[in-house]
Amino acid sequence: MYKNGNKRLFLKTGLSQIDVAKTIVEKLEPSIEYLTYNIRRYNAPVTLVMFYSEEDISDKLKSNVRLTDVIISIKIGDSYFNSVFLIFTEEEDAYAFVKNVEYSKLGNVDNFYYYETLQSKVYNYYNFINTYLFEIDEKKKNNDLS
Repeated sequence: MYKNGNKRLFLKTGLSQIDVAKTIVEKLEPSIEYLTYNIRRYNAPVTLVMFYSEEDISDKLKSNVRLTDVIISIKIGDSYFNSVFLIFTEEEDAYAFVKNVEYSKLGNVDNFYYYETLQSKVYNYYNFINTYLFEIDEKKKNNDLS
């Protein structure tokens, strides 16, 4: 994060972290609602992987997902947030997906990610999305320090 006057801007979005979370929640809430309903009804695991990059990687991700998976790409300022819902996928398999995509498609692209299995109910969407954003921001800060 960096400062622009009194407002703290998040990554390279040109917005505060709160506004970034609001934008992402608006785009992801319908999919999360639908998928958590299916988790409750069918007891099928779903893992959400969120990638952050400063270039559009959505086509590279699309070429690596299954037909049942859902990708939602959001551009905010100079940043891209690509959310991949891996349906019927536990966290261990999500890790394998991420590493495969990084190795085969994103070798020359700086990207940061976080993934977590969706629970059967999301009580606070902003807290849920903020978890992803804080983890991604922390990984980016650690990478910038190296």
